Amino acid sequence: MPDEKDLSPLAAEMVRGMSEFCEAVESGEAIAKLYTIRTVSLDLATPHYAAEDVKRVRRALNASQSLLARFLGVSVKTVRAWEQGSRPVPTIAARYMDDILRNPEIWNSRVRPLEATGGPGPST
Repeated sequence: MPDEKDLSPLAAEMVRGMSEFCEAVESGEAIAKLYTIRTVSLDLATPHYAAEDVKRVRRALNASQSLLARFLGVSVKTVRAWEQGSRPVPTIAARYMDDILRNPEIWNSRVRPLEATGGPGPST
């Protein structure tokens, strides 16, 4: 192992921390008493998105297929195919649309009408 003086301050701190941890494990002490241990549970279940579900998301945003496509980073053809039921909605897009439906006020604040000048408003 390199000499601590040859390490950056962050690397030296990491080496000290790992050394302390190894010593604790070797001593037989209960690790849970020495360190904070967290268990995290994620609910990653995403419902199947059918054609009507995609349309419901568009209605929640009051958006065209084109605008929803820009929101999701996909082509208009892709959104159209989802809405016609000819292509399945990928999980990542379904999760994004779930978030839109759960928090429409946040997403609606990102959709702005064209300015009175006819030019685009702030970018989304």
